[in-house]
Amino acid sequence: MTPLKKLLRIFSYMQAGEKFLISLLVAILLVSVGQLLFSNFKFVTKNEKGVFAEGFVGKIKILNPLFADFNDADRDMSEMIFSGLMKYDPQKRNFYTDLAESVDRSSNGLKYTFKLRNDVLWHDEKPFTTDDVVFTFKDVIQDPGFKNSILKNSFDGIEVKKTAESTVEFTLKKPNSYFVSNLVVGILPKHLLEGTPIVDLEKSTFNLKPIGTGPYKVSSVNLDSNGDYVDLVEFDKYYDTKPAIPKIRFFTYNNENALTEDAGFMNSMSKINSGGENAKSLATNAKFTLYPYTLNQFTALYFNTDHPILKEKKIRKAIAMILDKSKFIFAGEQRVDSIDLADHKDDTTFAVDKVAGEKILEDIGFKKGADGMRANDKGEKVTFTLLSMSKIPEDLANEIKKQLKEAGIEVIVQVAEGEELIKQINERRYSMLLMKQNMGYNRDAYPLLHSSQANALGLNFSNFKSFRTDGLTEAIRKEPTPKDKEKLLSELSRVISEEIPVVFISTPVYFYALPKATIPFGANSLDFHSDRLSIMPYLTQEPKTEEPAEPVVEETTTTK
Repeated sequence: MTPLKKLLRIFSYMQAGEKFLISLLVAILLVSVGQLLFSNFKFVTKNEKGVFAEGFVGKIKILNPLFADFNDADRDMSEMIFSGLMKYDPQKRNFYTDLAESVDRSSNGLKYTFKLRNDVLWHDEKPFTTDDVVFTFKDVIQDPGFKNSILKNSFDGIEVKKTAESTVEFTLKKPNSYFVSNLVVGILPKHLLEGTPIVDLEKSTFNLKPIGTGPYKVSSVNLDSNGDYVDLVEFDKYYDTKPAIPKIRFFTYNNENALTEDAGFMNSMSKINSGGENAKSLATNAKFTLYPYTLNQFTALYFNTDHPILKEKKIRKAIAMILDKSKFIFAGEQRVDSIDLADHKDDTTFAVDKVAGEKILEDIGFKKGADGMRANDKGEKVTFTLLSMSKIPEDLANEIKKQLKEAGIEVIVQVAEGEELIKQINERRYSMLLMKQNMGYNRDAYPLLHSSQANALGLNFSNFKSFRTDGLTEAIRKEPTPKDKEKLLSELSRVISEEIPVVFISTPVYFYALPKATIPFGANSLDFHSDRLSIMPYLTQEPKTEEPAEPVVEETTTTK
Protein backbone atom coordinates (compact mmCIF):
# COMPACT_ATOMS: atom_id res chain seq x y z
CA MET A 1 0.00 0.00 0.00
CA THR A 2 1.38 3.41 -0.98
CA PRO A 3 1.99 6.06 1.70
CA LEU A 4 -0.77 8.22 0.21
CA LYS A 5 -3.34 5.39 0.50
CA LYS A 6 -2.29 4.74 4.09
CA LEU A 7 -2.87 8.44 4.93
CA LEU A 8 -6.29 8.38 3.27
CA ARG A 9 -7.32 5.24 5.20
CA ILE A 10 -6.23 6.83 8.51
CA PHE A 11 -8.15 9.97 7.54
CA SER A 12 -11.33 7.92 6.86
CA TYR A 13 -11.33 6.54 10.45
CA MET A 14 -11.11 10.00 12.07
CA GLN A 15 -13.96 11.80 13.83
CA ALA A 16 -15.76 14.61 11.91
CA GLY A 17 -14.10 17.32 14.06
CA GLU A 18 -10.66 15.84 13.49
CA LYS A 19 -11.26 15.67 9.73
CA PHE A 20 -12.28 19.36 9.72
CA LEU A 21 -9.16 20.37 11.66
CA ILE A 22 -6.83 18.37 9.37
CA SER A 23 -8.54 19.82 6.26
CA LEU A 24 -8.13 23.36 7.64
CA LEU A 25 -4.42 22.83 8.35
CA VAL A 26 -3.84 21.44 4.86
CA ALA A 27 -5.63 24.45 3.31
CA ILE A 28 -3.45 26.84 5.34
CA LEU A 29 -0.36 24.97 4.21
CA LEU A 30 -1.37 25.19 0.54
CA VAL A 31 -2.07 28.94 0.83
CA SER A 32 1.32 29.48 2.50
CA VAL A 33 3.10 27.53 -0.23
CA GLY A 34 1.24 29.56 -2.86
CA GLN A 35 2.29 32.83 -1.22
CA LEU A 36 5.87 31.62 -1.07
CA LEU A 37 5.84 30.74 -4.75
CA PHE A 38 4.33 34.15 -5.59
CA SER A 39 6.96 35.85 -3.45
CA ASN A 40 9.70 33.96 -5.25
CA PHE A 41 8.18 34.97 -8.58
CA LYS A 42 8.46 38.63 -7.57
CA PHE A 43 11.98 37.99 -6.33
CA VAL A 44 12.99 36.78 -9.79
CA THR A 45 11.33 39.80 -11.36
CA LYS A 46 13.34 42.18 -9.19
CA ASN A 47 16.62 40.42 -9.82
CA GLU A 48 16.33 40.04 -13.59
CA LYS A 49 19.74 40.31 -15.24
CA GLY A 50 20.35 43.51 -17.17
CA VAL A 51 17.50 45.38 -15.46
CA PHE A 52 18.13 48.37 -13.20
CA ALA A 53 15.47 48.26 -10.45
CA GLU A 54 14.34 51.37 -8.58
CA GLY A 55 11.73 51.39 -5.84
CA PHE A 56 9.70 54.17 -4.26
CA VAL A 57 6.53 54.65 -2.23
CA GLY A 58 3.54 55.57 -4.36
CA LYS A 59 0.88 54.37 -6.75
CA ILE A 60 0.91 54.61 -10.54
CA LYS A 61 -2.42 55.82 -11.93
CA ILE A 62 -2.15 57.69 -15.23
CA LEU A 63 0.89 57.63 -17.51
CA ASN A 64 -0.02 60.92 -19.12
CA PRO A 65 2.11 64.05 -18.54
CA LEU A 66 -0.93 66.35 -18.58
CA PHE A 67 -2.22 64.74 -15.37
CA ALA A 68 1.10 64.19 -13.61
CA ASP A 69 0.63 67.24 -11.35
CA PHE A 70 -1.54 65.15 -9.06
CA ASN A 71 0.71 62.15 -8.45
CA ASP A 72 4.49 61.88 -7.98
CA ALA A 73 4.62 58.34 -9.39
CA ASP A 74 2.91 59.43 -12.60
CA ARG A 75 5.27 62.38 -12.89
CA ASP A 76 8.27 60.03 -12.51
CA MET A 77 7.14 57.84 -15.39
CA SER A 78 6.21 60.81 -17.58
CA GLU A 79 9.70 62.24 -17.09
CA MET A 80 11.16 59.20 -18.84
CA ILE A 81 8.50 58.59 -21.49
CA PHE A 82 7.65 62.08 -22.73
CA SER A 83 9.54 65.21 -23.78
CA GLY A 84 8.57 68.89 -23.63
CA LEU A 85 9.50 71.87 -25.75
CA MET A 86 11.84 72.75 -22.89
CA LYS A 87 13.71 70.69 -20.30
CA TYR A 88 15.05 71.57 -16.88
CA ASP A 89 18.57 70.68 -15.74
CA PRO A 90 18.51 70.28 -11.93
CA GLN A 91 22.31 70.35 -11.77
CA LYS A 92 22.70 73.58 -13.77
CA ARG A 93 19.37 74.85 -12.33
CA ASN A 94 18.32 76.25 -15.66
CA PHE A 95 16.07 75.66 -18.67
CA TYR A 96 17.23 74.41 -22.05
CA THR A 97 15.53 73.60 -25.33
CA ASP A 98 14.41 70.00 -25.81
CA LEU A 99 11.89 69.24 -28.57
CA ALA A 100 12.49 72.83 -29.63
CA GLU A 101 15.68 73.60 -31.53
CA SER A 102 15.50 77.26 -30.55
CA VAL A 103 13.25 79.74 -28.77
CA ASP A 104 12.90 83.47 -29.39
CA ARG A 105 11.20 85.88 -27.00
CA SER A 106 9.92 89.22 -28.28
CA SER A 107 11.27 92.45 -26.77
CA ASN A 108 7.95 93.12 -24.98
CA GLY A 109 7.97 89.63 -23.45
CA LEU A 110 4.58 88.71 -24.93
CA LYS A 111 5.55 86.40 -27.78
CA TYR A 112 7.55 83.16 -27.68
CA THR A 113 8.45 81.51 -30.97
CA PHE A 114 9.71 77.92 -30.96
CA LYS A 115 11.45 76.29 -33.89
CA LEU A 116 11.14 72.51 -33.57
CA ARG A 117 13.77 69.83 -34.14
CA ASN A 118 13.34 67.81 -37.33
CA ASP A 119 14.84 64.54 -36.03
CA VAL A 120 12.25 63.54 -33.43
CA LEU A 121 10.16 60.37 -33.65
CA TRP A 122 7.36 59.08 -31.46
CA HIS A 123 7.92 55.64 -29.93
CA ASP A 124 5.71 54.18 -32.69
CA GLU A 125 8.21 55.80 -35.11
CA LYS A 126 5.75 58.33 -36.49
CA PRO A 127 7.33 61.81 -36.96
CA PHE A 128 6.83 64.49 -34.31
CA THR A 129 5.32 67.69 -35.78
CA THR A 130 4.06 71.15 -34.89
CA ASP A 131 0.53 69.70 -35.03
CA ASP A 132 1.34 67.68 -31.89
CA VAL A 133 2.35 70.87 -30.05
CA VAL A 134 -0.77 72.79 -31.06
CA PHE A 135 -2.91 69.77 -30.23
CA THR A 136 -1.42 69.48 -26.72
CA PHE A 137 -1.63 73.13 -25.68
CA LYS A 138 -4.63 74.39 -27.63
CA ASP A 139 -6.88 71.42 -28.34
CA VAL A 140 -6.34 69.63 -25.01
CA ILE A 141 -5.15 71.99 -22.26
CA GLN A 142 -7.36 74.90 -23.35
CA ASP A 143 -10.41 72.71 -23.91
CA PRO A 144 -13.25 73.45 -21.42
CA GLY A 145 -13.46 69.74 -20.59
CA PHE A 146 -9.80 69.40 -19.60
CA LYS A 147 -9.59 68.44 -15.92
CA ASN A 148 -6.15 69.65 -14.79
CA SER A 149 -6.88 73.11 -13.37
CA ILE A 150 -3.17 73.77 -12.73
CA LEU A 151 -2.20 73.46 -16.40
CA LYS A 152 -5.44 75.05 -17.56
CA ASN A 153 -4.70 78.10 -15.41
CA SER A 154 -1.09 78.29 -16.69
CA PHE A 155 -2.21 78.54 -20.33
CA ASP A 156 -5.42 80.50 -19.81
CA GLY A 157 -5.79 83.23 -22.41
CA ILE A 158 -2.57 82.30 -24.25
CA GLU A 159 -2.83 82.10 -28.03
CA VAL A 160 -1.15 79.04 -29.55
CA LYS A 161 -0.69 78.76 -33.29
CA LYS A 162 1.43 77.11 -35.97
CA THR A 163 3.21 79.81 -37.97
CA ALA A 164 5.29 77.58 -40.27
CA GLU A 165 5.91 73.90 -40.90
CA SER A 166 8.37 73.72 -37.97
CA THR A 167 7.42 76.80 -35.94
CA VAL A 168 4.91 77.33 -33.11
CA GLU A 169 4.09 80.66 -31.52
CA PHE A 170 2.69 81.43 -28.06
CA THR A 171 1.24 84.91 -27.43
CA LEU A 172 0.68 86.00 -23.81
CA LYS A 173 -1.72 88.64 -22.52
CA LYS A 174 0.86 89.88 -20.02
CA PRO A 175 4.64 89.36 -19.77
CA ASN A 176 5.58 86.38 -17.62
CA SER A 177 9.27 85.59 -17.19
CA TYR A 178 8.30 82.24 -15.68
CA PHE A 179 6.43 81.15 -18.81
CA VAL A 180 9.16 78.84 -20.16
CA SER A 181 8.91 76.74 -16.98
CA ASN A 182 5.40 75.71 -18.08
CA LEU A 183 6.76 74.28 -21.32
CA VAL A 184 8.59 71.34 -19.76
CA VAL A 185 5.24 69.51 -19.79
CA GLY A 186 5.27 66.48 -22.08
CA ILE A 187 3.72 66.74 -25.54
CA LEU A 188 0.98 64.27 -26.55
CA PRO A 189 0.70 62.53 -29.97
CA LYS A 190 -2.15 64.00 -32.01
CA HIS A 191 -2.27 61.00 -34.34
CA LEU A 192 -3.23 58.73 -31.44
CA LEU A 193 -5.50 60.98 -29.36
CA GLU A 194 -7.24 63.49 -31.63
CA GLY A 195 -10.44 61.42 -31.66
CA THR A 196 -10.65 61.16 -27.86
CA PRO A 197 -13.14 63.53 -26.15
CA ILE A 198 -11.01 65.71 -23.88
CA VAL A 199 -13.40 65.22 -20.98
CA ASP A 200 -12.67 61.47 -21.22
CA LEU A 201 -8.90 61.76 -21.69
CA GLU A 202 -8.24 60.68 -18.09
CA LYS A 203 -9.88 57.32 -18.85
CA SER A 204 -8.19 56.66 -22.19
CA THR A 205 -6.38 53.33 -22.65
CA PHE A 206 -3.48 55.44 -23.92
CA ASN A 207 -2.69 56.30 -20.29
CA LEU A 208 -1.46 52.76 -19.58
CA LYS A 209 0.05 52.16 -23.02
CA PRO A 210 1.55 55.59 -23.66
CA ILE A 211 3.58 56.64 -26.69
CA GLY A 212 6.01 59.48 -26.11
CA THR A 213 9.19 60.98 -27.54
CA GLY A 214 11.36 60.57 -24.43
CA PRO A 215 14.52 58.48 -23.89
CA TYR A 216 12.51 55.44 -22.73
CA LYS A 217 9.46 53.67 -24.09
CA VAL A 218 7.05 51.50 -22.12
CA SER A 219 7.66 47.76 -22.34
CA SER A 220 5.03 46.64 -19.81
CA VAL A 221 2.79 48.02 -17.08
CA ASN A 222 1.74 45.82 -14.15
CA LEU A 223 -0.62 47.41 -11.63
CA ASP A 224 -1.52 45.68 -8.37
CA SER A 225 -3.00 46.80 -5.06
CA ASN A 226 0.12 45.52 -3.30
CA GLY A 227 2.47 47.46 -5.58
CA ASP A 228 3.04 48.22 -9.25
CA TYR A 229 5.96 47.81 -11.56
CA VAL A 230 6.63 49.40 -14.94
CA ASP A 231 9.30 48.30 -17.40
CA LEU A 232 10.94 51.01 -19.48
CA VAL A 233 13.42 50.24 -22.26
CA GLU A 234 15.74 52.59 -24.09
CA PHE A 235 14.21 54.05 -27.26
CA ASP A 236 16.91 53.35 -29.85
CA LYS A 237 15.77 56.24 -32.07
CA TYR A 238 15.83 58.87 -29.31
CA TYR A 239 17.03 62.18 -30.70
CA ASP A 240 19.32 63.21 -27.82
CA THR A 241 22.05 61.57 -25.68
CA LYS A 242 21.27 57.91 -25.13
CA PRO A 243 20.95 56.84 -21.49
CA ALA A 244 23.61 54.52 -20.04
CA ILE A 245 20.99 52.20 -18.54
CA PRO A 246 19.13 50.28 -21.29
CA LYS A 247 16.28 48.94 -19.14
CA ILE A 248 14.77 50.29 -15.92
CA ARG A 249 12.08 48.63 -13.83
CA PHE A 250 10.25 50.90 -11.39
CA PHE A 251 8.57 49.26 -8.39
CA THR A 252 6.04 51.04 -6.19
CA TYR A 253 5.34 50.21 -2.55
CA ASN A 254 2.49 51.06 -0.22
CA ASN A 255 4.83 52.25 2.52
CA GLU A 256 8.49 52.91 3.22
CA ASN A 257 8.91 49.86 5.47
CA ALA A 258 7.92 47.53 2.63
CA LEU A 259 10.29 49.38 0.28
CA THR A 260 13.33 49.11 2.54
CA GLU A 261 12.61 45.45 3.28
CA ASP A 262 13.36 44.89 -0.42
CA ALA A 263 16.58 46.93 -0.35
CA GLY A 264 18.56 43.82 -1.28
CA PHE A 265 16.69 43.54 -4.57
CA MET A 266 16.89 47.24 -5.50
CA ASN A 267 19.57 49.14 -7.41
CA SER A 268 18.20 52.44 -6.16
CA MET A 269 15.46 53.79 -3.88
CA SER A 270 14.05 57.31 -3.94
CA LYS A 271 11.95 59.63 -1.79
CA ILE A 272 13.21 58.16 1.50
CA ASN A 273 12.18 60.26 4.50
CA SER A 274 15.52 61.45 5.89
CA GLY A 275 14.23 61.56 9.45
CA GLY A 276 12.88 58.03 9.71
CA GLU A 277 14.23 54.72 10.96
CA ASN A 278 14.48 53.39 7.42
CA ALA A 279 16.96 56.14 6.54
CA LYS A 280 19.11 55.13 9.53
CA SER A 281 19.04 51.52 8.40
CA LEU A 282 20.00 52.39 4.82
CA ALA A 283 22.84 54.60 6.05
CA THR A 284 24.61 51.47 7.30
CA ASN A 285 23.92 49.47 4.14
CA ALA A 286 27.22 48.94 2.30
CA LYS A 287 25.38 48.71 -1.02
CA PHE A 288 24.16 52.32 -1.14
CA THR A 289 25.26 55.91 -0.87
CA LEU A 290 22.51 58.20 0.45
CA TYR A 291 22.19 61.60 -1.23
CA PRO A 292 20.07 64.19 0.64
CA TYR A 293 17.93 66.64 -1.32
CA THR A 294 15.23 69.21 -0.66
CA LEU A 295 12.30 70.17 -2.88
CA ASN A 296 10.83 73.52 -3.90
CA GLN A 297 8.02 72.47 -1.57
CA PHE A 298 6.59 73.78 1.68
CA THR A 299 3.95 73.24 4.33
CA ALA A 300 2.15 76.42 5.35
CA LEU A 301 -0.76 77.68 7.44
CA TYR A 302 -3.07 79.97 5.47
CA PHE A 303 -5.45 82.44 7.16
CA ASN A 304 -8.75 82.96 5.36
CA THR A 305 -8.82 86.77 5.30
CA ASP A 306 -12.54 86.72 4.43
CA HIS A 307 -13.19 85.32 7.92
CA PRO A 308 -14.83 88.02 10.12
CA ILE A 309 -12.05 87.73 12.73
CA LEU A 310 -9.02 86.81 10.62
CA LYS A 311 -9.60 89.70 8.23
CA GLU A 312 -7.94 91.85 10.95
CA LYS A 313 -4.17 91.96 10.45
CA LYS A 314 -3.58 92.46 14.19
CA ILE A 315 -5.24 89.14 14.96
CA ARG A 316 -3.22 87.29 12.32
CA LYS A 317 -0.10 88.90 13.78
CA ALA A 318 -1.07 87.83 17.31
CA ILE A 319 -1.61 84.22 16.25
CA ALA A 320 1.71 84.14 14.36
CA MET A 321 3.49 85.44 17.50
CA ILE A 322 1.79 82.86 19.73
CA LEU A 323 2.68 79.86 17.55
CA ASP A 324 6.00 78.23 18.43
CA LYS A 325 7.10 76.88 15.05
CA SER A 326 10.05 75.01 16.54
CA LYS A 327 7.52 72.41 17.74
CA PHE A 328 6.10 72.06 14.21
CA ILE A 329 9.33 70.83 12.63
CA PHE A 330 9.43 67.04 12.65
CA ALA A 331 12.29 64.68 11.85
CA GLY A 332 13.28 64.90 8.20
CA GLU A 333 12.20 68.53 7.80
CA GLN A 334 13.79 71.97 7.78
CA ARG A 335 12.16 75.13 9.06
CA VAL A 336 11.17 77.80 6.51
CA ASP A 337 9.87 81.29 7.24
CA SER A 338 9.23 83.01 3.93
CA ILE A 339 8.66 82.48 0.25
CA ASP A 340 12.40 82.03 -0.28
CA LEU A 341 11.99 78.75 1.67
CA ALA A 342 14.86 79.69 3.98
CA ASP A 343 15.21 79.42 7.76
CA HIS A 344 15.04 82.88 9.39
CA LYS A 345 14.64 81.79 12.99
CA ASP A 346 17.24 84.33 14.11
CA ASP A 347 15.25 87.18 12.56
CA THR A 348 13.16 88.90 15.26
CA THR A 349 10.36 89.27 12.68
CA PHE A 350 9.64 85.56 13.11
CA ALA A 351 10.33 85.30 16.85
CA VAL A 352 7.87 83.64 19.23
CA ASP A 353 6.37 86.03 21.77
CA LYS A 354 3.31 84.47 23.37
CA VAL A 355 2.94 87.23 25.98
CA ALA A 356 2.89 89.99 23.37
CA GLY A 357 0.57 87.97 21.13
CA GLU A 358 -1.95 87.40 23.91
CA LYS A 359 -1.81 91.10 24.87
CA ILE A 360 -2.85 92.02 21.33
CA LEU A 361 -5.88 89.76 21.71
CA GLU A 362 -6.70 91.28 25.09
CA ASP A 363 -6.41 94.83 23.71
CA ILE A 364 -8.73 93.97 20.82
CA GLY A 365 -11.32 92.80 23.34
CA PHE A 366 -10.94 89.05 23.22
CA LYS A 367 -10.89 88.33 26.95
CA LYS A 368 -10.41 84.98 28.65
CA GLY A 369 -13.40 83.62 30.53
CA ALA A 370 -13.50 81.37 33.58
CA ASP A 371 -12.90 78.38 31.34
CA GLY A 372 -9.74 79.98 29.95
CA MET A 373 -11.23 80.44 26.48
CA ARG A 374 -11.51 83.83 24.79
CA ALA A 375 -14.74 85.54 23.77
CA ASN A 376 -15.68 88.93 22.32
CA ASP A 377 -17.73 91.58 24.11
CA LYS A 378 -20.90 89.76 23.04
CA GLY A 379 -19.80 86.59 24.76
CA GLU A 380 -19.13 84.80 21.46
CA LYS A 381 -16.17 82.42 21.72
CA VAL A 382 -13.21 82.83 19.37
CA THR A 383 -13.40 79.58 17.38
CA PHE A 384 -11.61 78.64 14.17
CA THR A 385 -11.95 75.71 11.79
CA LEU A 386 -8.58 74.31 10.72
CA LEU A 387 -8.76 72.28 7.49
CA SER A 388 -5.80 69.97 6.91
CA MET A 389 -4.97 67.75 3.95
CA SER A 390 -4.53 64.08 4.81
CA LYS A 391 -0.89 64.07 3.62
CA ILE A 392 0.07 66.28 6.57
CA PRO A 393 0.80 64.51 9.88
CA GLU A 394 -2.06 64.82 12.37
CA ASP A 395 0.52 65.78 15.00
CA LEU A 396 1.05 69.13 13.25
CA ALA A 397 -2.63 70.12 13.22
CA ASN A 398 -3.00 68.91 16.82
CA GLU A 399 0.04 70.92 17.96
CA ILE A 400 -1.41 74.08 16.40
CA LYS A 401 -4.72 73.34 18.13
CA LYS A 402 -2.95 72.75 21.46
CA GLN A 403 -0.90 75.95 21.34
CA LEU A 404 -3.87 78.13 20.40
CA LYS A 405 -6.04 76.51 23.07
CA GLU A 406 -3.41 77.45 25.65
CA ALA A 407 -3.85 81.02 24.40
CA GLY A 408 -7.64 80.74 24.79
CA ILE A 409 -8.57 80.11 21.14
CA GLU A 410 -10.76 77.15 20.21
CA VAL A 411 -9.69 75.23 17.08
CA ILE A 412 -11.75 72.53 15.38
CA VAL A 413 -9.54 70.32 13.18
CA GLN A 414 -10.99 68.79 10.02
CA VAL A 415 -9.01 66.44 7.75
CA ALA A 416 -9.96 65.84 4.12
CA GLU A 417 -8.49 64.34 0.98
CA GLY A 418 -9.23 63.95 -2.71
CA GLU A 419 -12.37 65.49 -4.14
CA GLU A 420 -13.70 66.43 -0.70
CA LEU A 421 -10.53 68.41 0.07
CA ILE A 422 -10.69 70.20 -3.29
CA LYS A 423 -14.37 71.00 -2.74
CA GLN A 424 -13.79 72.50 0.70
CA ILE A 425 -10.83 74.51 -0.55
CA ASN A 426 -12.68 75.80 -3.62
CA GLU A 427 -15.59 76.86 -1.41
CA ARG A 428 -13.12 78.29 1.13
CA ARG A 429 -14.84 76.39 3.93
CA TYR A 430 -12.19 77.00 6.57
CA SER A 431 -10.83 79.65 8.87
CA MET A 432 -7.30 78.31 8.49
CA LEU A 433 -5.87 75.87 5.97
CA LEU A 434 -2.88 73.60 6.54
CA MET A 435 -1.53 72.87 3.09
CA LYS A 436 1.49 71.22 1.48
CA GLN A 437 2.47 72.66 -1.90
CA ASN A 438 5.18 72.42 -4.53
CA MET A 439 6.04 75.63 -6.32
CA GLY A 440 7.52 73.74 -9.25
CA TYR A 441 10.29 75.20 -11.33
CA ASN A 442 10.04 78.74 -10.01
CA ARG A 443 8.96 80.92 -7.11
CA ASP A 444 6.10 82.52 -8.98
CA ALA A 445 4.08 83.99 -6.11
CA TYR A 446 1.34 85.31 -8.40
CA PRO A 447 -0.96 82.25 -8.00
CA LEU A 448 -0.45 82.28 -4.21
CA LEU A 449 -0.98 85.95 -3.45
CA HIS A 450 -2.47 87.92 -6.34
CA SER A 451 -6.02 89.09 -5.69
CA SER A 452 -7.18 87.71 -9.06
CA GLN A 453 -6.45 84.21 -7.71
CA ALA A 454 -8.70 84.61 -4.66
CA ASN A 455 -11.46 82.49 -6.16
CA ALA A 456 -12.63 78.91 -6.45
CA LEU A 457 -10.00 77.90 -9.01
CA GLY A 458 -7.18 80.10 -7.70
CA LEU A 459 -4.35 79.16 -5.36
CA ASN A 460 -4.66 82.30 -3.23
CA PHE A 461 -5.95 80.20 -0.32
CA SER A 462 -5.91 83.21 2.02
CA ASN A 463 -8.26 85.19 -0.26
CA PHE A 464 -5.75 87.95 0.41
CA LYS A 465 -6.16 91.20 -1.53
CA SER A 466 -3.53 93.92 -1.41
CA PHE A 467 -2.29 96.54 -3.87
CA ARG A 468 1.26 95.93 -2.63
CA THR A 469 1.28 92.18 -3.19
CA ASP A 470 -0.57 92.54 -6.51
CA GLY A 471 2.02 95.03 -7.74
CA LEU A 472 4.99 92.96 -6.56
CA THR A 473 3.75 89.62 -7.91
CA GLU A 474 3.07 91.26 -11.28
CA ALA A 475 6.49 92.94 -11.31
CA ILE A 476 8.24 89.65 -10.41
CA ARG A 477 6.54 87.94 -13.35
CA LYS A 478 7.61 90.70 -15.74
CA GLU A 479 11.21 91.03 -14.54
CA PRO A 480 13.53 88.98 -16.80
CA THR A 481 16.78 89.68 -14.91
CA PRO A 482 17.33 87.12 -12.10
CA LYS A 483 19.16 89.52 -9.77
CA ASP A 484 16.40 92.13 -10.00
CA LYS A 485 13.82 89.37 -9.60
CA GLU A 486 15.50 88.33 -6.34
CA LYS A 487 15.28 91.89 -5.02
CA LEU A 488 11.57 91.97 -5.77
CA LEU A 489 11.11 88.59 -4.08
CA SER A 490 12.88 89.92 -0.97
CA GLU A 491 10.51 92.88 -0.91
CA LEU A 492 7.54 90.55 -1.30
CA SER A 493 8.80 88.44 1.61
CA ARG A 494 8.92 91.57 3.76
CA VAL A 495 5.34 92.50 2.84
CA ILE A 496 4.12 88.96 3.61
CA SER A 497 5.80 89.11 7.04
CA GLU A 498 3.92 92.36 7.73
CA GLU A 499 0.51 91.36 6.41
CA ILE A 500 0.70 87.67 7.44
CA PRO A 501 -1.82 86.03 5.10
CA VAL A 502 0.24 82.86 5.50
CA VAL A 503 2.67 81.33 7.99
CA PHE A 504 5.37 79.24 6.31
CA ILE A 505 6.37 76.20 8.38
CA SER A 506 8.70 73.61 6.87
CA THR A 507 10.18 71.90 3.84
CA PRO A 508 11.02 68.18 3.76
CA VAL A 509 14.43 66.59 3.26
CA TYR A 510 14.64 63.29 1.39
CA PHE A 511 17.30 60.68 0.62
CA TYR A 512 18.05 59.10 -2.73
CA ALA A 513 19.79 55.74 -2.31
CA LEU A 514 22.11 54.90 -5.23
CA PRO A 515 24.77 52.22 -5.78
CA LYS A 516 28.17 53.19 -4.42
CA ALA A 517 29.77 52.30 -7.77
CA THR A 518 28.00 55.06 -9.72
CA ILE A 519 29.21 58.59 -10.38
CA PRO A 520 27.99 60.80 -7.47
CA PHE A 521 24.48 62.21 -7.79
CA GLY A 522 25.01 65.85 -8.69
CA ALA A 523 22.10 67.71 -7.10
CA ASN A 524 21.18 68.50 -3.49
CA SER A 525 18.04 70.42 -4.34
CA LEU A 526 15.31 69.35 -6.75
CA ASP A 527 12.11 71.04 -7.76
CA PHE A 528 10.23 67.76 -8.22
CA HIS A 529 11.21 64.23 -7.19
CA SER A 530 11.09 63.34 -10.88
CA ASP A 531 14.03 65.66 -11.64
CA ARG A 532 16.34 62.95 -10.33
CA LEU A 533 15.45 60.95 -13.43
CA SER A 534 17.15 63.44 -15.73
CA ILE A 535 20.38 62.50 -13.90
CA MET A 536 20.12 58.87 -12.75
CA PRO A 537 19.99 57.05 -16.13
CA TYR A 538 23.32 58.64 -17.09
CA LEU A 539 25.23 58.04 -13.86
CA THR A 540 27.16 54.98 -15.00
CA GLN A 541 28.81 57.04 -17.75
CA GLU A 542 31.84 59.23 -17.27
CA PRO A 543 30.87 62.86 -16.65
CA LYS A 544 30.25 64.84 -19.83
CA THR A 545 33.08 67.15 -20.84
CA GLU A 546 31.47 69.00 -23.73
CA GLU A 547 30.02 72.47 -23.21
CA PRO A 548 26.28 72.44 -22.43
CA ALA A 549 23.77 74.10 -24.70
CA GLU A 550 22.95 77.75 -24.09
CA PRO A 551 20.38 78.17 -21.31
CA VAL A 552 17.24 80.20 -21.83
CA VAL A 553 18.14 82.58 -18.99
CA GLU A 554 21.55 83.77 -17.86
CA GLU A 555 21.22 82.60 -14.28
CA THR A 556 19.20 80.17 -12.25
CA THR A 557 15.49 80.87 -12.04
CA THR A 558 15.14 79.04 -8.74
CA THR A 559 17.25 79.48 -5.65
CA LYS A 560 16.92 77.92 -2.25
